Amino acid sequence: MVASLVIILIISQLICYYFIVILNTKIAKFKDLEKRQDQLIREMDDAISIYLVEMKEENDRLIEELSLIKQNERNHERKDQNMAMMNSEERKTISEVTRNDMEGKVGVLQSNAPKATISKKMATNAYKQQRLSEVPSEARQEHNEEVEKDNSSLPSFEQKVLNLHKQGKSIDEIAKLTQKGKTEIELLIKFHA
Repeated sequence: MVASLVIILIISQLICYYFIVILNTKIAKFKDLEKRQDQLIREMDDAISIYLVEMKEENDRLIEELSLIKQNERNHERKDQNMAMMNSEERKTISEVTRNDMEGKVGVLQSNAPKATISKKMATNAYKQQRLSEVPSEARQEHNEEVEKDNSSLPSFEQKVLNLHKQGKSIDEIAKLTQKGKTEIELLIKFHA
């Protein structure tokens, strides 16, 4: 009986050691899992912080670009104002030149007046206006009719699109030729069909 009791105690100890080993392996697995989770959390924190730093840099760059755009707009506004002032000065000088020409005077400006450069376009427009004012009203009407005929002989955008469509061109080809959008061409053809 004592021998059987000793055998039972030894078997129970072996079973206890077995359970202790199993529990120890499970605890080791949980520790490994915990380490992995800590590592994943650190990696996620690093990824989020890097992402936030990139976003901040992107926002700073956007703010810089917007400020540059604002500065450019301000510069353009200043240039436009300067051009408007120069255009008004050019108009004044052109009107003075045309007045001097009409009076038969030589086109010499006063020496103390600032010299302004006159573009060819402005000069030709002033010259045409002066010639039209000298021409009788009948000739002016004939000139206007000729201009209208020239404009009507040129095909409009719609006419070009319709002619190309009648020639059998596809909408893609027409859009490429006219450098317009496909939907715009489709709508135009549908409206005129």
